[in-house]
Amino acid sequence: MECLAGAIYFEARSETLAGQLAVGRVIVTRAASGRFPSSYCGVVHQPSQFSFVRGNAIPAVKRDSHFWQQAVKIALIADSGAWKSPVEGAMFFHAAHVAPSWGKTRMARVDNHVFYR
Repeated sequence: MECLAGAIYFEARSETLAGQLAVGRVIVTRAASGRFPSSYCGVVHQPSQFSFVRGNAIPAVKRDSHFWQQAVKIALIADSGAWKSPVEGAMFFHAAHVAPSWGKTRMARVDNHVFYR
């Protein structure tokens, strides 16, 4: 859960609840897919997937911060599947300010990320 919370924290901490949950649900979906590592840490640490991962490590987090506490709670919700994302089933996302040529099916933009199947 720490890796899932870390990804939410570093990828989407300034976004709305929907944006943070959408990022979390992509990681959950990847871990369950059979196409990616089966653990949240495996998904997050997979090479070239998350720009915040440096040297196969998630940067240190100020654990008493509001943003970290919120990311932990959102990770629990994303993991439980209690909230269905408007991009449920998305396996990929990128920041809205970049435009990769992936050739994947675009689902939607939520806050600062664009999501794909």
